[in-house]
Amino acid sequence: MRQTLLEQQAATIYQYKLIRRKVIRPELVYSHILIAAILLAFQLLMFGMNGLFSWLFGFAIIQVIHLIILLLAFIRVEDAVDRRWIWGITPPWFGFKPANDIRLGLYRRVHRHLFWIGLCAISILYPWIDPSLFISILCWHLWLIIPRMLLSLAFRKQRIDGILRLQINEASYYHQ
Repeated sequence: MRQTLLEQQAATIYQYKLIRRKVIRPELVYSHILIAAILLAFQLLMFGMNGLFSWLFGFAIIQVIHLIILLLAFIRVEDAVDRRWIWGITPPWFGFKPANDIRLGLYRRVHRHLFWIGLCAISILYPWIDPSLFISILCWHLWLIIPRMLLSLAFRKQRIDGILRLQINEASYYHQ
């Protein structure tokens, strides 16, 4: 009987409690997509067909830059589950996002790295690329990162050891 009591005490039960849920309203998603369309219209008006090419090519370049930064950021992450990220184009989570639930502290750190290192990489490219491509890369970078940074801001008062779950129309924060 004493042995079963010790086994029950040694067993860990993970119970997560929903602390906060942030619903992403469709109006925000539509306005976010509208910003990309406005960028396209600006590129077409200012640079013509070169602007269209820059708009498309800039999106691809920024995805490669984000992938490289993610791979570098995950060198020190011990848990393989936290390193699993997927690429998708489901609004509002365009680009790379966690495949599973992720610790809030890791989410914040990765997106801070993406924001600042991405800006530095774009700044390094400035002297060698066409102005329309530079504008496109910079705008795509900000367009992809700002919703994620706003989500980090929305959960700023929560403890960093909690779990963040991203879904299509909401983000939820859980804690033990």
